[in-house]
Amino acid sequence: MSSMDEQREKQKLETLIGKRLGPYRGFNPVNRAQVWQWCTAMGDNNPLYLDDNYRQRTEFESLVAPPAMMQVWTMRDFNDDYAPGSTQSKPYHVFEEMSDLGYTRNVAVSYDIQFSRYLTEGECPIHHTTITEISDRKKTALGEGFFVTEKLDYSTELGKPFAQALISYFQYKPKIADRVTSDRMRDKVATETVGRHSAPAENGQCDRTDLSASQVELDDGLPELIIPITHKLIVGGAIATQDFIPVHHNAPAAQRAAMPDIFMNILTTSGLCARYLSDWAGPASRLQRLTFKLMAPNTPGDCMTLRGAVKKVDRSKNRPVVTVDFSGTNSKGSHVVGSADVELNP
Repeated sequence: MSSMDEQREKQKLETLIGKRLGPYRGFNPVNRAQVWQWCTAMGDNNPLYLDDNYRQRTEFESLVAPPAMMQVWTMRDFNDDYAPGSTQSKPYHVFEEMSDLGYTRNVAVSYDIQFSRYLTEGECPIHHTTITEISDRKKTALGEGFFVTEKLDYSTELGKPFAQALISYFQYKPKIADRVTSDRMRDKVATETVGRHSAPAENGQCDRTDLSASQVELDDGLPELIIPITHKLIVGGAIATQDFIPVHHNAPAAQRAAMPDIFMNILTTSGLCARYLSDWAGPASRLQRLTFKLMAPNTPGDCMTLRGAVKKVDRSKNRPVVTVDFSGTNSKGSHVVGSADVELNP
């Protein structure tokens, strides 16, 4: 690419930054059916969400949505349409423009969420979006492209904020890989991972026992959670999170994006990490912040092992806040590395 072409490309990308678009509405208010679907896909047995008897002992009077479901409520439908009443402005116009420049593939790479409160049944979420940053062109193992940061502001139709998120994506030109290479990559994953792990899918720690801050010390380790990565989990997680992008259910589409097979979407990873934290802390805990980066993809035939450790305990508030660093590894290395703030009982 000539220096003149690079300059025009840079000027074009700069015009895509800073425009706040919205609102984007949901097709349905917060409801039991979608919460149930999410919890079953994530293996999340936290009684706060669906157990009416347990919830009578909490501050909530109606069904509670898992906080990591934040983005699900205003996602597009199966036909890629937003709910009636949404703005007509395309929220991902930036990616269409970048595709026209030849950067045709997209993968989410990081998530940084602040939760101000939990949603309850009947609330109607909306969101606004702003592209806040587009990096200089980068070369990675996937190909050449740009890191794009999107800021999402979440509230209800009544104007009550409940979350804010920064999501980073990599929009790129994939490296050319022929069918033989893709097949070899897929076979290598299968032979290296199938049969290596015997842990069952249901090995969480959600026993409805709540940790108190007095029980937690710096550098305490969280119990490991081993999650087999199957086609069922990847596809089921994508459906539960309203993510119908082909790379999460269609192997040829994933291979065209330089992946060996379909791979887990960022919203499923978010749900599994949130589940891991509440399994450890107990149903009385409240997730305040969740931030992480994605690296090696979760693909079928592998297993992800989640681990964590306490890095800070703030007892200055009525309900103490614990900071946990966590990671999820598979046979290829780190899939996810992140940090979270979790509110506990005194």
